[in-house]
Amino acid sequence: MTSPAAETFGPPVVEAAAVYHHYGAGAQRVDVLFDINLEVREGEILIVTGPSGSGKTTLLTILGTMRRPSAGRVRLLGQDLGEADPRDLDDLRNRIRFLFQKRNLLSSLTAVQNVMAGVATTPLSHPDWDEERARHLLGLLGLADKANAWPDELSGGQQQRVAIARVMIGLPDLIIADEPTSALDRVSGRVVVDQLKDLASKAKCAVVLSTHDERIFDVATRRVHIEDGRCFDVPIHHH
Repeated sequence: MTSPAAETFGPPVVEAAAVYHHYGAGAQRVDVLFDINLEVREGEILIVTGPSGSGKTTLLTILGTMRRPSAGRVRLLGQDLGEADPRDLDDLRNRIRFLFQKRNLLSSLTAVQNVMAGVATTPLSHPDWDEERARHLLGLLGLADKANAWPDELSGGQQQRVAIARVMIGLPDLIIADEPTSALDRVSGRVVVDQLKDLASKAKCAVVLSTHDERIFDVATRRVHIEDGRCFDVPIHHH
């Protein structure tokens, strides 16, 4: 599924062609995805909707190199994942960040240290800049006064904003977000998706976001719906 507004955005970041996936074998085989074809370009936010068990999370893990499809082809930043060697995959994974409903903050690190951890093992890390950038991002997200707080001193919404700062500091080419606002109130959820939208626009990052949260559908440049493992384009209407 090529974006109808492809000319508005940059080159493809993710391309999936005839992707199928199943778990198990023989009598235990469960087919999860059928003939998935989609493309996400620089600067796009693709929202993926569908009922629980429809295959959304499986699709996201395939697009994020965490799982290989049973059949079909996935290209990430022009690299065919089926032909990528381990070093290629490591390089690609350095250009992807994941944002989950579960924040996965390290309890032994402060908020600012958790953000810095998002860039620590990448070529973008610089000892003179990491903390300054981390504090700047926390400030953008309204957490300047919480930079030295421990995760258990933060609310769920504040923890999720720390998690998005950790995603942003790495300047990724692709963000995969799985239900990132489902546990947040309206205000915290809006802060998170507005920052994702800003990052997509300014840093030419592609975002693939699965959600049931109708409050945030308006950030999408495109939406697809998965039902029984099959993918359909859904028209979006901006007001």
